[in-house]
Amino acid sequence: MRLILILAALLVAGLANLAVWSLPNLPVPLDPPPGGKLRSVSFAPFRDGQSPLTGVLPSTAQIEEDIVALAPQVAGIRTYTSLEGLQVVPELARKHGMQVTMGAWLSSRTDKNEAEIASLIDLANRYPDVITRVIVGNEVLLRRELTPEQVTGYIDRVKAAVKQPVSYADVWEWWLKYPQIADHVDYLTIHLLPYWEDVPAGVEAATERIRQSYRTIAHRFPGKPILVGETGWPTQGRSRGAAVPGLVNKAKFVNAFVRMAEQEGFDYNVIEAFDQEWKAKLEGTVGGHWGLYNADRTPKFSLAGPAVGNVAWPWLFAASSGLALVLLGGLALLRRHLPGTGWAVLILLAQALSTLYVRAAFLAEHGKHYWQDTTLAVAMLALTAALVLAVLLTAHRTLASGGLASEPLVGLRHARPALTRTERVGRWSAVALGVAALVWSLLIVYDGRYRDFPNPYLLIPAVALPALGLIRAARRPVGTETRGALGIASLFRPAIPVADGAPRGLCGAVRRLPVESVLGFGLLLAALLTVVAEGFVPLESLIYGQLPFMEALHEVDWTRPNWEALGWAALQVLLALPFLAGVWSARRPLRRI
Repeated sequence: MRLILILAALLVAGLANLAVWSLPNLPVPLDPPPGGKLRSVSFAPFRDGQSPLTGVLPSTAQIEEDIVALAPQVAGIRTYTSLEGLQVVPELARKHGMQVTMGAWLSSRTDKNEAEIASLIDLANRYPDVITRVIVGNEVLLRRELTPEQVTGYIDRVKAAVKQPVSYADVWEWWLKYPQIADHVDYLTIHLLPYWEDVPAGVEAATERIRQSYRTIAHRFPGKPILVGETGWPTQGRSRGAAVPGLVNKAKFVNAFVRMAEQEGFDYNVIEAFDQEWKAKLEGTVGGHWGLYNADRTPKFSLAGPAVGNVAWPWLFAASSGLALVLLGGLALLRRHLPGTGWAVLILLAQALSTLYVRAAFLAEHGKHYWQDTTLAVAMLALTAALVLAVLLTAHRTLASGGLASEPLVGLRHARPALTRTERVGRWSAVALGVAALVWSLLIVYDGRYRDFPNPYLLIPAVALPALGLIRAARRPVGTETRGALGIASLFRPAIPVADGAPRGLCGAVRRLPVESVLGFGLLLAALLTVVAEGFVPLESLIYGQLPFMEALHEVDWTRPNWEALGWAALQVLLALPFLAGVWSARRPLRRI
């Protein structure tokens, strides 16, 4: 019977693990784009380790490799600068049969602006057959680096010097804010990015949002040609409202947008050709992952389909299954006798934690590009690894025992003699993760626009700590309550705490257990603030965006919340439970109800 239970648990754990990895990564069919090619994509040829911020630029050979890769799928490319090594783009585009929308990058640096304008004019006049239109400035008004008068001055200079149509590019609302710019350009270049809208749109509603915004501009500027200069969807990063980054979502968006654009007759440019990891320095994880190709130049999906969310899922399934078996093998070497039910519980717990850990490690490896991010990721993975080991060792010891003893209730601040290494590691890794969760949550509430939610890391303690508490509760002594088994100070001990003396009330319990109180109630408050600030739409967008506050509230689709933010709030509540259980235990003597 014991062997049957163990084998059944292994089978259930393996099938559940397979489902976790395979079901979200089923192939999603796509229809080929009309005409077989995209009209244009944003082209920034910077590779890993290269950046305009550091001056490390791609070589001519690398730029040509990128153009060769794009040519079968794309009819044209848009550049944002006429410097930084991109002076070779028109010649290479001519060689490989592509057209170019050449841009000049404007900023608050007038000396750099002069060089950009001079290079743009020179290239446009040397390659009139390749450069079909030019764009002077990109979102410089949005960044508030130049005034409208300065921008129109640069535009007028370029118009007088080239034969191609001239434009300026900015988010679509800025054309309504500065309509005078339209009098100086031959066509309007508008950026329509549903992910970055003040009220973000989910991928299902994104194309309709774009259609409405386009028509608003067309109605405001009748007869003026319009280029959708940027539209796209990120494949990694945080959710904003109903807008969820992801490879499949990007594939769906591009497919739906291209069809809508062909139906409506929109001219467009998709952002962007390749992931630009240097942008993560400015815009977080999401900023570096808008490409049709990864930074290593591997395509994310075929425009003709199908799209798979994570093609590496079989390897991750194997890694998480193997990690669980290694952990279980290590526990078996301890030679404690466990009944079949005990092994079944351990098998399921080990597999769940292994799956969560491999997922967190994979996301950390593929979403961090700077040493600060990498250091934080390594620290979080180290803490969660320590916690997983401590939880499994404690669960193994608890399940092998006939029952837990009782001991006096103490808090994290109180010295307890004879703590084992496992008890110390488990206790302080849990506390460290609780502190990290609280600080991270407050940072998201205060300044969350480019900050990722830490769900992959902190899902591990949110599952592990309550699970260990429930295992301990099943072995608690007669006369004690479940909450006594959940308290963080004794969670890794071979005993259940028992409070003695008269009831202290909540204030007395808080004074006795200040660390548990700060973390427990702090996490609950942070969860509430998360729901308010991010639960349905980023609050900062409603406050500082272009729409009036009440009008923005009216635009929110309350049936499509930010599930990532709500999930993070739920994780904070789960993380608060072990800390609050100790406080509640100290509030009055523990008696079994």
